[in-house]
Amino acid sequence: MERRMPMATHWGSFVAVVDSGQLVRIEPRGDDPAPSPIGPGMVTAVEDSARVLRPAVRKGWLDGLPRVDRTARGADDFVEVSWDDALTLVSEELCRVRAQHGDSAVFGGSYGWASAGGFHNAQGQLQRFLALGGAIPTRATRTAPPRLRSFFRM
Repeated sequence: MERRMPMATHWGSFVAVVDSGQLVRIEPRGDDPAPSPIGPGMVTAVEDSARVLRPAVRKGWLDGLPRVDRTARGADDFVEVSWDDALTLVSEELCRVRAQHGDSAVFGGSYGWASAGGFHNAQGQLQRFLALGGAIPTRATRTAPPRLRSFFRM
């Protein structure tokens, strides 16, 4: 049985058509006078082998190798972890770096997501996240989701 569900993306609003739990196609909304041709192509991305489904951490780093040991980079295996564990690892590492080196040691920049628009601007989102711990002064901390605020004990 097909279900039709509205969806919003970086490239516009579409209708996702799902059959038996599988995304079968993406259609433009009927009221969109100029839908992006990118929408229908997203169907293949859902099951693509290159898609990252879960966070992963370098095995050596996870096993407690000193954070400055770079010998395994590029050769070490990656281990999938839960989203909760990944968020905890990132939070703890940011706290460690700040405690040892100060806020200026955390770089809040990005080179990606150039076409994603204002709200999804990678630098803005990254800076909002880092501001939760005090690295970048901004009013964004007041609008951060409670789940993220809790990682920084705000």
